[in-house]
Amino acid sequence: MKRDSLLVLAMRGAVSALTTWKALLLALVANLLLAYAFAHPVNVALRSALDRSPWGARLSGASPPLWRFHGELARARPDVLGDLSAWDEIATGDGGERGTARHEPLAGFLRQTGAAGAAVGFAILSAALAAVFAGGFAGRFGSEKERASLAAFGADAARFAPASLVLGTLSLVGIAAAYRWVYGATGTLYEPEDLRYEWEAVALVLARLLAFLLVAAFLRMLVLYARAGMGRSGRANLAGALGVSLGFVARRPARALALEILFGALGVLPLAAWAFFGPVWDGREAGALALVVLGQTAVVFWRILTRAAYLGAAAAFLARATEEPAAPAPAVTSESEPAAAT
Repeated sequence: MKRDSLLVLAMRGAVSALTTWKALLLALVANLLLAYAFAHPVNVALRSALDRSPWGARLSGASPPLWRFHGELARARPDVLGDLSAWDEIATGDGGERGTARHEPLAGFLRQTGAAGAAVGFAILSAALAAVFAGGFAGRFGSEKERASLAAFGADAARFAPASLVLGTLSLVGIAAAYRWVYGATGTLYEPEDLRYEWEAVALVLARLLAFLLVAAFLRMLVLYARAGMGRSGRANLAGALGVSLGFVARRPARALALEILFGALGVLPLAAWAFFGPVWDGREAGALALVVLGQTAVVFWRILTRAAYLGAAAAFLARATEEPAAPAPAVTSESEPAAAT
């Protein structure tokens, strides 16, 4: 098996991530605290809205369908959940109904209120936190010693934080722009109802989505290998790291994209499993609540481990590709020069 094969790189990334187990636990605690800071005020707002309403009694007994409960709550207390139509537009890429004036995708997305608006702010804060931690992991993966040292991880995170935050901002802005122009804006070029067959509309949506995902994957790879390059060189040279990353990805697009797909699937898999099979707490048994919390914590930890392993695999791939082959040894012959004639 080749040293730079997909499976070997994935295993090396996982091993590298596990050697930084202290940093993984620190990232888990930070994410749990951030999730609590978001969920607590939302929980308080929901309780204050439901305690003195007829919905509270219905929820404790035979619960209504979720869509019906959401519709009633959004109508009576729009300040709690906020306007979720912008989130629907993100999923569909549609900025308006047929026959109405369509607006640009993501228009007014940052001006939402309620839980929907708070989710946007916490998502940006979570991305910034992930960028800082990614700088620390990149520094540890680029080092050959003290990978488990939490002090060294903190020093690397502080040293690479400005450059890593700039890279994270470039990735976030680039992906948002790709969504808006590659996926969202192209949806305004045609009306699905005007197409002759339904499969044509489905194919166009899938083609738009695939084009957006390819652009987003390229941006993510560019940022990832730039961080890995900074960790390998030990210098927060943003322009140099981006140049190295761009050249590296351009020379090996298939292998880099395969790693992106592999670790992307590994990251999405637990979320899909939780969405379909995850338990729901009914508010009665404390043991069931503990099971839900442990399951959610396991999902969060798996995603942190997957992202760290992906960065470790990128660092290993970059190191392997930049290794200079050893110079071949000169040939040794046993034949001697012919003696000069006397």
